[in-house]
Amino acid sequence: MTTDVVEEETHLTLPAATVEAGRLRFASPGDADQALRLGAFNLAVPEDLDVSAGLAFCRTFYQPATGDPGDRHRGHREHGHHESKLGYEDRPDQVEQLQLESFLWQRYLPDEVTAVLRRMRELTLDALYGVFDAAGIPEEDRELVTGGARQDTGLCYTTVNHYRTGLSDRAGIVEHSDSGFITTICTDQPGYEILHEGRWTPVRERAGHFTVNLGDAFRVLTRKLPRPVTAVYHRVPELPSDADTPDRSSFTIYMGPRYDMFLYQYDTEGRLRRFQDFRAFSVEKAGKLGYEFHSRV
Repeated sequence: MTTDVVEEETHLTLPAATVEAGRLRFASPGDADQALRLGAFNLAVPEDLDVSAGLAFCRTFYQPATGDPGDRHRGHREHGHHESKLGYEDRPDQVEQLQLESFLWQRYLPDEVTAVLRRMRELTLDALYGVFDAAGIPEEDRELVTGGARQDTGLCYTTVNHYRTGLSDRAGIVEHSDSGFITTICTDQPGYEILHEGRWTPVRERAGHFTVNLGDAFRVLTRKLPRPVTAVYHRVPELPSDADTPDRSSFTIYMGPRYDMFLYQYDTEGRLRRFQDFRAFSVEKAGKLGYEFHSRV
């Protein structure tokens, strides 16, 4: 049996989609249904979007500052990012990460990285509204439940990850679901796994595509609707140190409600109701995962 056949049997292939003229398009309605059931899909990287600046930043942001005040590539571990409610964090797994809200990208990040993130934000927004279409969410409710995603008044941030493979006996990133509506992930190495049919299953890499996670805000919103959306439970297992391979890098675009908002849910009659304060929901979830919620929020 060839390696390709073995991988096909042991790896899960996600449905793939593209964004064309601002619309999310799957190859078939069945692929759209599968994406909602899995809570994940692949999204084609536009031909004119070069993500290399983002991945290069992943490999430098945690390094010590050079002393050059114009160098925004390094020194983020000790920076403070006082205008952000998120900022730098050492997680209990292998990941150290920097999270910055979209309105602060230009303030704290290199220009070429900001340009990549802005393009990815547009793509993620189109994907978000495409999932709303697939799930049957009325257009008149979308700005309310997102806090104004189209006007960028909801919560949108990037998460920049460096996997510290020198730290052993830890998960690469702890098993979890994302709290918001949607997360678009760009990564340079395999490792992403999802809990599928009761077991952890590696996801097959698809060249030229992002991975998109659907999160808790979608799960809560649609749980009682005819086409509920799954919040994908995912992880990266422990990554061993390898002198011939650089540490894994990834960066994301996340969109969700603001922490001063409520999560919403449709009842069985299709009426929109307040469900829970999103900050309280997030604090409770962070505690279950074993890390402290952002102290500035």
